[in-house]
Amino acid sequence: MLDITFVWAIDFRVIDFDSEWQHYERVMNQDGIGDLRIKNAQIWHEGRYTCTAQTVVDSDTAYADLKVVGVPGPPGVIRVEEIGDTWVKLLWTKGAEHNSPILYYTVQTRHFWALNEDDWKNASTSPTVLDGTMERAEVTDLYPWLEYQFRIFATNEYGSGEASIPSLKIKTWDAPPVVSPTDVAGYGGRNGEIVITWTPVQPWFFYGKKFGYIVAFKPHDAYDWWYETISDPETRRYAHKDTYFVPTEEDFQVREFQVKIKSFNVKGDGPYSLTKVVYYPRDVPTESPTDIYARPVSSTEAVVWWLPVVDTGTGLQQYVEGYQVKYWRKYDDPEPGANRIFVPATANQTRLENMLPDSHYLIERPPPPEPPRMWRYVSWTGKWLYVWWDHIQYDWFGNISFPLYYKVMFRKTGYYYGKVYITGWHFMDFPMPQVGDFELMVRGRYEGGDGPIRKIRIKGIAPTMTPALSMVSMVLLALCTVDWKFSPAPKWEAGFGNP
Repeated sequence: MLDITFVWAIDFRVIDFDSEWQHYERVMNQDGIGDLRIKNAQIWHEGRYTCTAQTVVDSDTAYADLKVVGVPGPPGVIRVEEIGDTWVKLLWTKGAEHNSPILYYTVQTRHFWALNEDDWKNASTSPTVLDGTMERAEVTDLYPWLEYQFRIFATNEYGSGEASIPSLKIKTWDAPPVVSPTDVAGYGGRNGEIVITWTPVQPWFFYGKKFGYIVAFKPHDAYDWWYETISDPETRRYAHKDTYFVPTEEDFQVREFQVKIKSFNVKGDGPYSLTKVVYYPRDVPTESPTDIYARPVSSTEAVVWWLPVVDTGTGLQQYVEGYQVKYWRKYDDPEPGANRIFVPATANQTRLENMLPDSHYLIERPPPPEPPRMWRYVSWTGKWLYVWWDHIQYDWFGNISFPLYYKVMFRKTGYYYGKVYITGWHFMDFPMPQVGDFELMVRGRYEGGDGPIRKIRIKGIAPTMTPALSMVSMVLLALCTVDWKFSPAPKWEAGFGNP
């Protein structure tokens, strides 16, 4: 019997079983018949296979055509035919069907503010369903004045194929904004100041150049509105000061304001937000009790009394709700650990108990310190860090008081020293660092000393720089510096700890 050899080829290319073992395998049975096994068949395995049987005297060849059915290939180049403010028209060429008809196409979009390169989303189209015979469509529900890319993939009964190459970047036309700021709120400051806050509009809702806000506000009983234009789209607060806003006797305890905000760009104005009510309370007392007296009663008790406060210093006819007495040992105890007693306004004396014998005590009636609530916001450009905090409101029996000013420290995590800033405002802005971890701490300064610290941690992106204060903030800082001559603040050379 003659030896026989089988040679396999695809499209007249001889198959190398050694290098192509992952897909091709030669199978020989006991009868000497050689078969070809194709493993993990792919689309490119389609073609004409030939088998040549050879002996030393003769040869014979047979062939068979193999068709591989699978998902469609990627569509051809995408071309943007026409552009509108919320729509574009696309053209594309049909890809390979791979022996199964295309059922429909899917269009995906990726805009400028996508979080990463793979953040593709299915787009709305007209018509809604793009059947396999179509090679053009209109993409709808896009954001005006935003940069987009498009890609398309086809689907048949075996699944969805590979997506096409993304189109060139295009930008939709601009349009008037339709989104207004959210979380509109506010509060009354001191001496006729009203502060209005809101959550800025996201950048993809700008819809055009020169985006900004128009803040409208008025007293509840007034007819005309005040308007203020804010040109920075990242702004989240506005403060307006006018002695007209100070509550009068007819307003009893508070004065009511109405506030609304709308956005605008070069194409026009958007709708106003829902009107919010802001309450302006009467000012907190600025005068403390005078003529303080104290005498021991026993080795562990003492009596303290004072002259009641008649004029609160606010220029308004209002009543003092109460007093707080704070006392601690002069040389042995720190001020933050002092004992506190709350006394109603109907009394001007109280008994101090549980005192240590043969000790010197300091007695004060300062506002109780509490850390302010803090918020932070990183600009959408990633270059600025905005920090703001609440004013500590006045409430004797709730152990909350109004601070004289605030101390702000920005330091690198793990370091004991840092730059300390003094400000009377409720906000600061810093260049956003790019590398390292940082700590930002804020504490109030009261007539009775420093309050507790509110601290937040920041993962930054650059060396920390001096915050950019506005001119008004610098003036207020200068005023605070002058006040030190009369009320010295504790030295903080060693860090941000308690004085």
